[in-house]
Amino acid sequence: MSNKQLIRFYQELSTNAWPAKFCYLLNGWVARISEGVTKRANSVMPLIYYGEKLLKDIQVIEAIYAKNELPVIFQLPDYFEPQNLLETLLENGYKIIDETLVMTAKIKDIPDIPINQNYSYQNTSETKNEWFNSMLASGRATQERIDGQKAIISRILQPKSFFSVKQDKEIIGIGMAVLEQGNLGIFDMLVNPVVRRQGIAGSLIAKMVDWGKEHSIHSTYLCVQGDNQAAIALYKKVGLKECFRYRYLIKK
Repeated sequence: MSNKQLIRFYQELSTNAWPAKFCYLLNGWVARISEGVTKRANSVMPLIYYGEKLLKDIQVIEAIYAKNELPVIFQLPDYFEPQNLLETLLENGYKIIDETLVMTAKIKDIPDIPINQNYSYQNTSETKNEWFNSMLASGRATQERIDGQKAIISRILQPKSFFSVKQDKEIIGIGMAVLEQGNLGIFDMLVNPVVRRQGIAGSLIAKMVDWGKEHSIHSTYLCVQGDNQAAIALYKKVGLKECFRYRYLIKK
């Protein structure tokens, strides 16, 4: 695949794996509208554009998000259409936030990842309240955000599994994996800060990859914020490489 094709492919996979409540199509753009708790499910994906009046179309998008009482957000990967979209958004009061890396790997290129046997590991096709409660306890999410994520997760059509790491009976790490077209998408990785640097995140990835292999995957991917250097270093260590980047542009 060309770089443009790869970007379109992985953007489609990640959008399907984190589905919006509604989608509004405008001259090739996909405006995703949800509960407002995550930017991916509440932003415009401009991978194709065949319109002729860019400013007018931006105004249409702004009106749609205003009607739904949501901030106006565009998600721009390294390839987007039209080519002057970034410049136009910046000129019209948008600012860039949260540059994100999409990292990928062929399964054959992932080395054997050691699993910390001091903890127990579980995975299930259905979430349990304790999985979400661990996210709340970590301070990483509010109850409102968790309720929104529950709604998004309930819309996932592809096979999925929810992973947890336990110390005694307490969850200290979680992650979610979604399968599509031979690819394993890794989402919502979270490890309790108290037990970090003990190989728990790597162990979670190993368990997800093993589950994916049971379903004949050939590749894996994930998204990580560009300033999370510790996570990026871990993902590189287990064989993932940067494929492309995207960033969000939000109306000031």
